[in-house]
Amino acid sequence: MTLAPVRKYDRVLSMLLVLADMVALPISFLLTWFTRTIILFDVPGFYHQFRVYQTIIPIVAFLWLISFAGAGMYRPRRDMGSLDEVQRLMKALFYLAVSMMAANYLMKQDYSRLMLFMFTGFSLPVTLFFRSIARKVARRLVWISEEPRILVVGTGEVAAMLVNAMMRLPGKHPEVVGFISTVSSPPDSVDGFPVLGSLDMLGETVGRLQVDEVFFAAPEMDRSSMLDLISAASDNSVHYSLVTDLFEIATGSTDFDDISRLPIIEIGHSDPGIVHRVMKRLMDIVVSLVLIILLMPLMVAVWVVLRLSRSGSPVFTQTRVGLRGSRFTLYKFRTMRPDAAEYEVAPVSMDDSRITSIGRILRRTSLDELPQLFNVLSGRMSLVGPRPDMPFIVERYSSWQRHRLDVKPGLTGIWQIMGRKELPLHDNLEYDFYYIRNQSLMLDFAILLRTAAAIVRGRGAY
Repeated sequence: MTLAPVRKYDRVLSMLLVLADMVALPISFLLTWFTRTIILFDVPGFYHQFRVYQTIIPIVAFLWLISFAGAGMYRPRRDMGSLDEVQRLMKALFYLAVSMMAANYLMKQDYSRLMLFMFTGFSLPVTLFFRSIARKVARRLVWISEEPRILVVGTGEVAAMLVNAMMRLPGKHPEVVGFISTVSSPPDSVDGFPVLGSLDMLGETVGRLQVDEVFFAAPEMDRSSMLDLISAASDNSVHYSLVTDLFEIATGSTDFDDISRLPIIEIGHSDPGIVHRVMKRLMDIVVSLVLIILLMPLMVAVWVVLRLSRSGSPVFTQTRVGLRGSRFTLYKFRTMRPDAAEYEVAPVSMDDSRITSIGRILRRTSLDELPQLFNVLSGRMSLVGPRPDMPFIVERYSSWQRHRLDVKPGLTGIWQIMGRKELPLHDNLEYDFYYIRNQSLMLDFAILLRTAAAIVRGRGAY
């Protein structure tokens, strides 16, 4: 499908924003160095040479990308005001300053704290300047003659309120191409905009009219039906959002920025962008490799104990389904008796007779999961993501549940930290969809920290 101009602009802008930041970083550093050594040369306590700081610029660049991606600075946002961008940039720079201080401590190198604070201060105006250039260049590369094209699902009061809110937006208004009806006898138009057809025409209408965003504004519509529709029309880069109620604002992920402060939740498949994917993969490689090196003596010890116990092969292998439905071999330390059926229901209690005495210890401490670090290092899994399901379970997925396969499965995830096996499978899927819809590096960091706490407590580890 040919992308609408706004979607092309979003993709180009995301890449240009990364380039702008990589230009802003060394310029901010040079300004900091000049100020510290020329203007503030008489301030005592500085003795480093230029090359000392020059060598750590790649590390700062890595931390910069992670911090900015975590603050959502690489997600193009329509009609983002200057104040909103400054607030987000300050949040990203705060993440960067904290991560640089942590790196300074871990490297056991006494870098100048004054240099760090000056660098953070200079980065704000310099980054804003180069990001403004990136936006101008993006508009020249992908000329946009119209504002985002909006399609509204629903023809009732909520749909009319949504369109009225769009018309009150400052500047150029989004272009409302029309409505999709959810009832059997729809009106011909809503507030002067045409009703283009019924729900079964959603996918065809989105492609034919090059729609940028679809808003579900029909409170009576069943959520499963909504996700089925999105799944059927998922071969494009259109954004799907739900105009929701105050209860879901309190319990879900809400974005007020786009449509005049209406409660909007982004739903369906949401690609966080190539920057997120690259940074997430780098984090997977670095963390899994470090953990494998550090924990190798422990893994060898567990392997030897399992081998001496004569309870089957120390490493249990099983076929699981990963990204885009691809199958791979998952590795775990064996915790169940070798005569247990491979695809039986997993234990829900430590009293399960299939679990060996050593297996109880491994499950309670989650040491049985350590071999999966090799799955992460190889790229078949990620540190954080949905749990990889078995093929016969995936075969029973509905169309909207298959979106679980849009991201790599993870060694841990929201389901694991919220209750692990104390939660039923359907709650597991709901948590996974929350993660897919809201994935970010900062969310990954939070899940990893909560996972460590869950392992210590041993909650739900059967």
